[in-house]
Amino acid sequence: MTKFLSVLLLYYGCDAVAATRALDHSEVMECMAHYQDVKEYFTEPGMDGAAHPQSAYQNFKAWERRNAETVADLRRAASG
Repeated sequence: MTKFLSVLLLYYGCDAVAATRALDHSEVMECMAHYQDVKEYFTEPGMDGAAHPQSAYQNFKAWERRNAETVADLRRAASG
């Protein structure tokens, strides 16, 4: 779980920076890698094809709703 929260912190850090300024190319690439890492945590076994990215994203958003307090804490830490 600690690695997972670290990945989320990086992901939310990208959101925080992008909300204040445009990301340069290397930052965009780094943030895309963090987003991919997050999606991997929410990819169901056997998931493939076109449904994969959308399902992983929906699973992630459902997790965020169930863990709103943790998400708020991570977002605060990422923007601090």
